[in-house]
Amino acid sequence: MASDEQKDEVRFKEPETLEELSDALSLLGNLTRLRVIAALLDGPMFVQELSSKLAVSYPLLHLHLKNMEKHGLVRSEYAIGTDKSKRYIKRYFQLVDFKLEVTPELIRRLASASEQESGAKAKKRAGQTRVKKR
Repeated sequence: MASDEQKDEVRFKEPETLEELSDALSLLGNLTRLRVIAALLDGPMFVQELSSKLAVSYPLLHLHLKNMEKHGLVRSEYAIGTDKSKRYIKRYFQLVDFKLEVTPELIRRLASASEQESGAKAKKRAGQTRVKKR
């Protein structure tokens, strides 16, 4: 049985609409985020480590990581450490295994579903318009 933490975890999922596919491609179409993914393949890292390794400012990197975590590409945990008798808490990030396969067939299937949904909405609006005219 999955723990509460595992149930709440967001997972990167296969797009079910053209909009979701566009969002996923936008998320993965950023050079900094792709570099983060490549770096995290070596294992979990603290934001400061990633910032140094990638030569990206801490605030900018934190924004990217927050967005990536929101969409299920990475997950974070807090670790307590000590340094010269001081305790500190650091947040480290790790990559979530994902796969996105974009094929012409996937795009056609999502586009077809989108067109059918748009057609149904248009018919519904047209039906509502006619009712109002009576």
